[in-house]
Amino acid sequence: MVRIATLSLAATLAFATGNAGAQTYPESGRAIRVVVPFAAGGGTDAVTRIVAEHVARRWNASFVIENKPGGGTMIATQSVGTAPADGYTVLAISNSFLVSPLLAERPPYDPLRDFVAVAPMASSPHVLVVHPSVPAATVAEFAAWAKANPARATFASFGRGASNHFGFEVLKRRLGVEIVHAPYGGSAPALKDLIGGHVPVMLGDLQNVREQIGGNLRALAVANEVRLAALPGVPTMAEAGVPGFTSKSWFGLVMKAGTDPAIVEKWNAAVREALRDPSVRARLEPHGVTIPDMPVQAFASFLASENEAAHRIAREAGLR
Repeated sequence: MVRIATLSLAATLAFATGNAGAQTYPESGRAIRVVVPFAAGGGTDAVTRIVAEHVARRWNASFVIENKPGGGTMIATQSVGTAPADGYTVLAISNSFLVSPLLAERPPYDPLRDFVAVAPMASSPHVLVVHPSVPAATVAEFAAWAKANPARATFASFGRGASNHFGFEVLKRRLGVEIVHAPYGGSAPALKDLIGGHVPVMLGDLQNVREQIGGNLRALAVANEVRLAALPGVPTMAEAGVPGFTSKSWFGLVMKAGTDPAIVEKWNAAVREALRDPSVRARLEPHGVTIPDMPVQAFASFLASENEAAHRIAREAGLR
């Protein structure tokens, strides 16, 4: 009986201490570092900055956005994984957070064990786009071109393990073609080389490629379940002859495992509040993204489900 009472008291004290820490968080004058594992100007960077700006104003706090591309996003992830679990270092993530460890000989982190889910921010469907020099107006014509031009057939991605890398690995197997992967340090440099004709094709985030379509790029299909309001004349992959194929980027925030749950909850509430704010939505929605609303546990379940899917796709695509 005494032992149970002691444990209950300890739990109560721990809970109270955690709540006290969350009430004084963030401390005045102490900056919060938000690490983005891609170059500035990409989808993850843009969404993170919009949300972080709102939270910083709400808390009257100082935020530092640190772009740290490289290593298939693992350099940035490891830097957050070695920082103190005190709530002052936050990692912006996308699909590659789960995929990159699957492609490493010695994974430097376990995404579900070493980090704690905070909140999702947005998701964006991919669009299959080609440089105008590619003589293809449909997915079938592109596949035929790629088979006939193996030396030129390369696809750009935001980086090794990025969402559009994984998506294209699946797509090329569905199309029965071999296309060489050209990884970049984010969507901005990949898009620049695509527009310049240095690489002929990419699955691009809608918000990044939309303004280039019809001029610098040609859209062949959207990798979404239904047609997009922003591109009503562009067919879905199913309509283009690739049934069941979808590919999307999603963006969220995590912290190092061991961070005070009360701080995690405080972040989750702040992000969800930001995503409900009309001024934030007005900045996000033109990018063509879907805006989610998930408590911490729901986002944790989403990451677990995506992690299982990533393992399955990696096996099916033969990726190592």
